[in-house]
Amino acid sequence: MTSSTSLVQIEDIKKDYTLGETIVHALRGISFEIMEGEFLAILGQSGSGKTTLLNMLSALDVPTSGRVVVAGTDISNMSRDERTHFRRTSVGLVFQFYNLFPTLTALENVEIGIALDIKDKQELRRRASHYLELVGILDKATNYPSQMSGGEQQRVAIARGLAKQSPILILDEPTGNLDAETSDAIWALLKELNTKTGATIIAVTHQISVSRVADRSIFLRSGKVYGVSESNEEG
Repeated sequence: MTSSTSLVQIEDIKKDYTLGETIVHALRGISFEIMEGEFLAILGQSGSGKTTLLNMLSALDVPTSGRVVVAGTDISNMSRDERTHFRRTSVGLVFQFYNLFPTLTALENVEIGIALDIKDKQELRRRASHYLELVGILDKATNYPSQMSGGEQQRVAIARGLAKQSPILILDEPTGNLDAETSDAIWALLKELNTKTGATIIAVTHQISVSRVADRSIFLRSGKVYGVSESNEEG
């Protein structure tokens, strides 16, 4: 459930890239807030700046100017090592291509994401099993990625992201490799997980259908915000 407390503040961020003699303005001054417990969708076509914005939110990159403040900390001024620590402790990341280890089972793929922080093997297994159950595939715990469908593999990746118990879960095109029916099931699952766990979920996608389940959707075009809609509104 969304609270009235602001968790993330994006303050006039701009990002420029130099390609040869050309300067690409990927983000052109974006500002908005994300509330604790919110399910936020960031939508736009290729080239809109949504992946660049995701990189700013997850501290994978820093803006050319402006600030990204998470829980009172300006992550845009962090060193590389500080940003690495931030991603380890404060953000769960889920990607389009699952990024599962093919030689590890579903359970082991979740465990490896939290093994640095949980040394007790029983606790490690308990937490990994809990999140596999939460995403509905505990019965696949001993399966390898090659033995699972794309939707099941993405559920493992989501379980791994949530198992860190970080305040923020960020997803980059999480349904980009899935068919329409499976995509709808993943979005419905994320809405359910948002309610159950209270995690703030930020999903970057080009799929407009997510705006029906997200609390709020922000639409990007050419590096700028051109629209905002609440759930069940037209974008």
